[in-house]
Amino acid sequence: MRRDGTLLKRYRAGEFDQVWREIRTYPSIEGEFREEVMEIADATMQRVVQNADLVASRLQAIGWQVLSSQDQSLRTPPKSSDEAVFSRIVEMSGAPIPPTLLAFWRVVGGINWVWDYRSEDRPPDLGFDLPSEEHDALCIDAPSIVTDLFDEWIDQKADTERDHEHQLSIVLAPDYLHKANISGGSPYCVLVPFLGADPLFSDERHGLPFLDYLRLAFRWAGFPGLDRHSARSDVRDFIARFGKDLLPF
Repeated sequence: MRRDGTLLKRYRAGEFDQVWREIRTYPSIEGEFREEVMEIADATMQRVVQNADLVASRLQAIGWQVLSSQDQSLRTPPKSSDEAVFSRIVEMSGAPIPPTLLAFWRVVGGINWVWDYRSEDRPPDLGFDLPSEEHDALCIDAPSIVTDLFDEWIDQKADTERDHEHQLSIVLAPDYLHKANISGGSPYCVLVPFLGADPLFSDERHGLPFLDYLRLAFRWAGFPGLDRHSARSDVRDFIARFGKDLLPF
C-alpha cells in the first residue's frame, strides 16, 4: 500500500480519533503504508509518554511505591537491547509487531503504577477511599519482561504445529485482581500475529483496542478501574488533580 501523505498531517492537526479510526479500517498494514502508520504511532506515543511522566511525577510526589521495580521507577525507558526482543517476537509470530504496541515499546518503554502490596507502608492518600482492586492501576510491561514468555511460546508452537495456525499471547499486565494480590483471572494481553494497526487489549473488561485502552487509562489519570465510581465527587476530584493538563492522543 502506498503512503497517503496526509494522515500524519491530520493527526498533528488534532484529528487524533478520526485518523486512528481510518487506520483501523485496514485489515493489513504493509509496505509504505506501514511506514506512515508507524510515524503516526510514534507521534501518538510521544504524547503518551508526556502524559505518563506527568502523572508519574504526581504519584512520586506523594510517595507512591510500585510493585516489581527495584528502583521504584514508574516508567521503564526504552533500551537498545529491546530491538533484539522485537526481532525474536517477529521470528516466533511470523509477522511484524502491531504498530501501536511497537511504538509504545520504542517510545514509552514500560509503565507500572501498581501499588506494592508487599510494602509495610499504607498506600498514600489519593483523595478517595476505595480498595486497590478498584483502581486497576495502569501497567504495560516493558519488552525485557516479555522475554519470560519465549519458552512458553516455543512449547505452544510445538503443540499447534500440526494445525498450521497459532496465536501467541504477549502478556502485558496482570488483571485488576492480581494487581491487588487477589487470585483473579487471565492477564491482559495482545495476541499475535495481528496484521492490523491496533490489536485488541485482550481479557481486559472494556474490550478495547490497545490505543483506546491507553486513552481510557489516562482519562482516569492512570487508574481506569475508577470508571465504576464516576459519580463519586472524591473520584472526580482526584481525576481533576492528577489528570490536569494531560494531552489528547
